[in-house]
Amino acid sequence: MPGKEIKLTDTPAEVVLRDNSGGDGIGGKATLWRTENAIKVLFCAVDNDIISYGKKYNEPLWKGDTVEIFLTLGRRNRYLELEVNPDGAGYATFVENRNGEFELEFIDEPPFKWEARRTEYGYECSFEIPFSTLKAIGFDENEAYFNLYMQDYTADGLRLYAMAPTMRGSFHRPEAFVKLAVE
Repeated sequence: MPGKEIKLTDTPAEVVLRDNSGGDGIGGKATLWRTENAIKVLFCAVDNDIISYGKKYNEPLWKGDTVEIFLTLGRRNRYLELEVNPDGAGYATFVENRNGEFELEFIDEPPFKWEARRTEYGYECSFEIPFSTLKAIGFDENEAYFNLYMQDYTADGLRLYAMAPTMRGSFHRPEAFVKLAVE
């Protein structure tokens, strides 16, 4: 698990997606970096039985395998949730989290670019989130917190993985988010 802070620079940093309950399982890795204009994240998901749900933007992708980014917008309990599934569908919503009670506001126009492709070990998804878009919706570089997630549906049920495990059956735990130091 990473420390309490991840430095986002132009040099790619790699993190491991670990079992969300604290077990030994690893679901893959993510690499993150910044350009002058955007935050970039590349997920490499290990998945030998891909179960993908949804083909269009903002369909309920969470009913299948996804990789996800949660990124705060000015305060920890308001965040941007971005998802991509193995078939290349994207999803974006604002989340207002009041002690586990969620209010979702779907975003009509995608605030990020994404790509997905299947690989011999599972799938890869890349995210590009423009700083100009983030700032327009309330992102504050000085108060930025985030977490990276992967959910993997299998014949045996759902497995959850996280950069910073929440130790719960849900990713929506802002107290587990890690400080993002944008440099």
